[in-house]
Formats: sequence, structure tokens, C-alpha cells
Amino acid sequence: MVIAPIPGGAIEFLGGYLFGVKMGFLHSMTGLFFGSWLAFGLARLFEKVAVEKFVSPKTRGKFDYLIGHEGVILSFVLFLIPGFPKDALCYILGLTPMHLGIFLLISTIGRIPGTLIACLQGAKAFDSQYVALLILFGVSSLVILVFYIYHEKIHRFIKSKMGVKR
Repeated sequence: MVIAPIPGGAIEFLGGYLFGVKMGFLHSMTGLFFGSWLAFGLARLFEKVAVEKFVSPKTRGKFDYLIGHEGVILSFVLFLIPGFPKDALCYILGLTPMHLGIFLLISTIGRIPGTLIACLQGAKAFDSQYVALLILFGVSSLVILVFYIYHEKIHRFIKSKMGVKR
């Protein structure tokens, strides 16, 4: 989470494959919780230095509008979006006035659907339930594709709802 050399979905899939849905989910969520907390805390502790080190200027620029607002509901929605750069979001939210408890709640709950799906996929692969695995991959891929294709429109829509003029 703090520095993600391997995408979270791959780790969660592997967790489901190795430990089953329940334990894979529990291990993944535990790692996500503490990793998110650490990233948020690093940003708070080191402020812009940490964020500038771990988050590219391009990504920071896209989410500057979150820094001026708490944006709790918006942040929660962003954690729900599959394929969204959640590591960067944790660092960026560490620079906002958002309370740590609120951050931990939305970052944890917002990750439940994606983590559960990835763990289910891993468990289906382990159990050789390939039809169910393909269906889960298909649904996941479709959701990710929709967000990938329309991500700019989604950002503009969110910014317009927040009253950001950029």
C-alpha cells in the first residue's frame, strides 16, 4: 500500500487463491487498512514532501480539488471505483483536514467490494470453478472498462458537483 509494486487486485486474488475467500479477504483488508493508515499518516507527518515523493505531479494535479475540501462522500466514491489510484488518494487525503477516523472508515468500507471480488476470483481459480471465475472476471473487466473510458467525464462531473472551476 505505501509503495505498491504489485497491484492490489493481484495480491487480493492471490489471497483468495491461497487462503480462501474469508481468510484471503481478512488478510487483504487488514493489509489495506494498515497500509492506508500509514500512507495517510506519512502525508500528515511529512506533508507535501511525502506526497510529492510518492505521488506523481500529474496525479496530484487531477485531485487538487480534494485538498481544499473534506470531500468525504466524494472520497468514499473514489475508493469504490475499480482501478482508481487508491494509494495516491491516501497520500492526498492526508493533506486534507479529514479526520483520521473518517478516513479509515471510508477507505476501508470503500475497498470492500473490489477486495471481495478479487478474493472470490482467487478462490474460484483454486477450486477450478472456471465458469464462475470467467463470469467474475467479465463483470470486473466491464466495470473497470467503463470507468477507464469515462474517467475524465466522471472527474468533470464530480468537480462540477463540488463547484470546482477547472
